[in-house]
Amino acid sequence: MRSLMLFLFLAIAAPLWAAQDVPVKITSDTMTYTQAGDQVVFKGKVYVIRQDIELWSDVLTVLLEKKDSPKSATQSVADDQGSIKKIIAQGNVRIKADKGRTGTSGKATYEADKDLLTMEDNPVLMEGANKIQGEVIKLFIKENRSEVLGGKGRVEAIFNTRGDTQGIGQ
Repeated sequence: MRSLMLFLFLAIAAPLWAAQDVPVKITSDTMTYTQAGDQVVFKGKVYVIRQDIELWSDVLTVLLEKKDSPKSATQSVADDQGSIKKIIAQGNVRIKADKGRTGTSGKATYEADKDLLTMEDNPVLMEGANKIQGEVIKLFIKENRSEVLGGKGRVEAIFNTRGDTQGIGQ
């Protein structure tokens, strides 16, 4: 069962954030780019779609890494921007993947340098009727592992098995 939930976590999260040359479409009510802060903020009914992954949130903030290369006179502002450093989805975060895999939380943060997705504020992951929740869910994508922290509450996992399977002591 542990491997099933790990697969669920990675199947939901990894394709959305992984760095590949695949189109990502983001729609929102507003978008603000701040060069000084190296960030792009999407607000209002944010919707992200990338292949078989969809994400909804109230706000999506993308923090960019500045390139360390020296700037030439012909270089544009866009050339000064490097890769994505961090992505933060906040407010009514919902993730949907193929095969009935879904996740919800109040906040989801992806840290590119660690390849880590952290879900907070009542995170819940589901695959069909299987469900896991805790105070914080951490998905270490490169390491192919996850942690669910209970914090003030306890971690809860619900796994549905076939009814005709023999249980302990039977």
